Amino acid sequence: MVQRSTGCLLCVKRRVKCDERLPDCMRCERYGKSCPGYDRGFKFVTAKPYRSQRRGKPSASPKGRSWTAAIPVGRLSLGLGDLNVTQCLDKLTDEISQPFPTTSGYVISRWFLLFPSIYGRNRTLDSAMKAFVAHHIGNVTLNKQAIQYARSTYVEALGKLRKSLNNSSEALSPEIYCSVLILCLYELFADTDRGDVWMSHARALSQLTEARGPSRYQTELDSILLKASRGLIVMYSLFGGTECIFASDEWHYVMKQQCNPGLSFELGNLVEEFFTYFALSPNLVHKLYSLKKADFTNTTTLSKLSCLLKEALEFQENLVLWYNKFCRATPVPYEVPSSTGDPVYPIVLWYSDVNSATIYCSYYSYMVLIHEILRTCGHPGEHGFMVAHFRDQICKSVEYTAQGLLGPFRMGFALRVAWEVADTVTKKWIRGCLRTFSEFYSVMREENY
Repeated sequence: MVQRSTGCLLCVKRRVKCDERLPDCMRCERYGKSCPGYDRGFKFVTAKPYRSQRRGKPSASPKGRSWTAAIPVGRLSLGLGDLNVTQCLDKLTDEISQPFPTTSGYVISRWFLLFPSIYGRNRTLDSAMKAFVAHHIGNVTLNKQAIQYARSTYVEALGKLRKSLNNSSEALSPEIYCSVLILCLYELFADTDRGDVWMSHARALSQLTEARGPSRYQTELDSILLKASRGLIVMYSLFGGTECIFASDEWHYVMKQQCNPGLSFELGNLVEEFFTYFALSPNLVHKLYSLKKADFTNTTTLSKLSCLLKEALEFQENLVLWYNKFCRATPVPYEVPSSTGDPVYPIVLWYSDVNSATIYCSYYSYMVLIHEILRTCGHPGEHGFMVAHFRDQICKSVEYTAQGLLGPFRMGFALRVAWEVADTVTKKWIRGCLRTFSEFYSVMREENY
């Protein structure tokens, strides 16, 4: 197997050049983290048929974590290795939050942490999990056999899902809801056909959420599933041109009643307040694009323009008020030199934690959209300057926020917004980010933008 990099595990994860000093690299030292070393740990070997599962002695690693000493892909692909799948889930969930603490309140991380406990509950869910985990392992180890297995298991999961959805006693269960969510994530990471296949799963997720109704989300699992899926549902609404199902007081109330582990009470409330604006944003964006090519001499167009301007100004006022409260509840980002010596953004933004970083980036994205609306409506102000400012805030956040396996997922929406308003230099810079991120998060291929 050809290594992608000979650098230490943390430098490879951070996508920075490692100085490869022994025993610990200097870049990790400067980064303030202990160097995990250079041992890749995980490899696939050809498996022989076996009759029963055997627990081997855990291998000791001199530095940091390793996926496992050797997990035979044959066991996984034959569907007999439940023990191995469980081990893979444990390792995946251990890595999923990195380089941030596993206690982080970031909801997608918390959802992944439930995987080992719910594996084995439902055949459809098990197949979806196997597909996602095998794809990730195959990507990390450059193992085509694992990726092919992931693809075939994904197709198998789709078949099981259809049967489950036709079963009235199973269709609305949290296990099937979780399966749809995993398959949507699988498509975002694998992008097996074209850039919009994930939208089909996101549409199904939206329809299933609506069919289950607000009263279904009472347990911890249901609560985490709802909050893990809502970003994808809003994205489906935004790109699919439909009204978001969460744009109602009933759904806002349900989600506000559910606590956000890892966040303070005040910060949790601010996150939920921000989501109310998040759920309303697709409607504004749809109106903006419907007017982009409209006849501005038409009285009907002018009336729509006036209504949109009023909504945008109200939206802006609410967001600014929210932002002032958010800045008092969580540390604001600060500027540091780029660790990569980036020529376009030599100074980048660093955050106190991944939760605030993700929300700040969403705030920058909405401010870009608002100023684009105000500029389209002819409202006075330096909207071009403000669009460029918030666009640059997004780009300067990439080095911190896009770290780890879920980094591109966190930055996906914000970078898409920045791309839409980028000048030539910025678009070239974003294109470089897309090439890097799409190695693991395939939906971010440039041709999908």
